[in-house]
Amino acid sequence: MNENGMPQGGTNEKKNKKTLKKVLIAVACVAAAVLLFVSGFFASRLFMDKGLRSLLWFKERIQSEYYEEISDEEFWDAAIEGVEGILDKYSGYYSSEEYDAVLSSDKGISSGLGIYIVNGTNRIYSISLGSPLFLAKSASGERAQAGMYITGIGSSADQIADTFDFDTLFARLGEIGSGECYVRLSAAAPDDTVNAFIVAAEKKVYTESHVLYATNRATYIELFDENAKNGVWTKIGDGMSGLADGEAYIRFTQFTGNAAEEFGKAVSQYKADGCDTLLLDLRENGGGYLSILQEVASYLMKDADGKSPVMYAKSKNSTVKYLSSGDKYEEYFAGSKIYVAANENTASASEALIGAMICYGTLSYGDIYLTKTAAAGDSSARTYGKGIMQTTWRNPSTGEAAKLTTAYLYWPDGTTCIHGKGVTAEDGANTVAAETNYDLGDPALSKIFADIRTR
Repeated sequence: MNENGMPQGGTNEKKNKKTLKKVLIAVACVAAAVLLFVSGFFASRLFMDKGLRSLLWFKERIQSEYYEEISDEEFWDAAIEGVEGILDKYSGYYSSEEYDAVLSSDKGISSGLGIYIVNGTNRIYSISLGSPLFLAKSASGERAQAGMYITGIGSSADQIADTFDFDTLFARLGEIGSGECYVRLSAAAPDDTVNAFIVAAEKKVYTESHVLYATNRATYIELFDENAKNGVWTKIGDGMSGLADGEAYIRFTQFTGNAAEEFGKAVSQYKADGCDTLLLDLRENGGGYLSILQEVASYLMKDADGKSPVMYAKSKNSTVKYLSSGDKYEEYFAGSKIYVAANENTASASEALIGAMICYGTLSYGDIYLTKTAAAGDSSARTYGKGIMQTTWRNPSTGEAAKLTTAYLYWPDGTTCIHGKGVTAEDGANTVAAETNYDLGDPALSKIFADIRTR
């Protein structure tokens, strides 16, 4: 007996019946779920796109019959890569990690020293504005420049290892983690250690600047804190040699990050300095975001108002008109003469900005200077010729993203599309010879200013 006075056997029999009933119910539920899943699976196959059914069939055959193991990840990566092959070079797929890196880069957030090296050499192609190496100076005040050679890297000034070639340079950079890094630079030769100087620069996460402003009296950029929230317009030099009184120079590297804010600071400085001649340097500017283009264009469209189009985007199904964010030309540039420098790497938003300036009378083709390198041979000097727009979609469930070309871009006249052509010398632009795009001291820039003064 149990404590309730009932026979023990009767209680067990009832328990067994209840247990059996629960088991049967559970089995029935599982069977029903399996049936629904299987029927749903085959139903979904019936309504699935024929191409996707074929792809899934092919995947099943490979994974069941192929003599080597092919994982799901390997198969889908290869499938995505195959699809990318039918798109243009501006479109593609990003994994979640890749797209996060793109977003950080678009905000101007980078890490390291801030240098780009000519492939296969130890020569500097460019240095990011506001980067550790850009701001570093030697004991005698010398700075790193494009065209110089990095002939040594070390964690201290007395432990610098030679870096006379590309592979050694990058191996050495990789060996040195975050923190202070000593860089030996030479303008003479890739293996020079005698006529070199040393700068100390910290390898770290930094926020890149995109606008440099200079007169013959001072040079400015906007410097940011680690969170890129507190930009401070900062004088970083006494001025640019080669500029005359009244002349100003703006180097504009990219339509990303804080570029619109920085450009506003630069034109405010231009006005405060009382200058009347500006060279806007768009060489190596590969473009960026439309919203930044609209903001920057609002300063540079002479005969425009706040509702004037900066450009048109014509897709398969519609035409969208993109307007400037205001009408600021008269406030900052009334009575000024503006010129533009560009090269074969000036692309996309930069070319659209040039188009807007031409269409609104800010400049003519004769006010454009196109540098042409020796590698261009007999071909005409030109800008890159990218007159198409990309749009990016992110998958909210996985974080991956797809960037696709969605439209052709047209200048404000509604008819000019420079895709595949660019702005060329045949249009009436001036050609300026350069050995490379990273000539030490930038002699092409000196040639441009010399020509401007003959006008």
